[in-house]
Amino acid sequence: MSESKVSRMSISKEQLEQSFQGKSYVDLKDLVPLIEENFGFNVTLQRKDERPTFTDEQKKRMTSVIFKDEGVLSQLQLAQKDRKEGISTYSDSEEEFAQLLKEAQNEI
Repeated sequence: MSESKVSRMSISKEQLEQSFQGKSYVDLKDLVPLIEENFGFNVTLQRKDERPTFTDEQKKRMTSVIFKDEGVLSQLQLAQKDRKEGISTYSDSEEEFAQLLKEAQNEI
């Protein structure tokens, strides 16, 4: 295969053999550094049946994206208005709702 036809998302057989030289078997965890070094991805392994766990940085980024969305902000404002009028549309927990509003205001 010519150099121009090699995908940026592929690795040569020679690179694989060099990475796993002397090993009869390659563990799944051995592939992680290879993928990260050659393709620039952060890789974590997790069983399909487990709930995903997010890093603190991922949680912060998701929170920031969510609370910058005009639709989300408008729903929160409506929920806050409804709550003041005695209609609980978000949660029965005053503390939980107050915490959500506080987080949203910190992101704006």
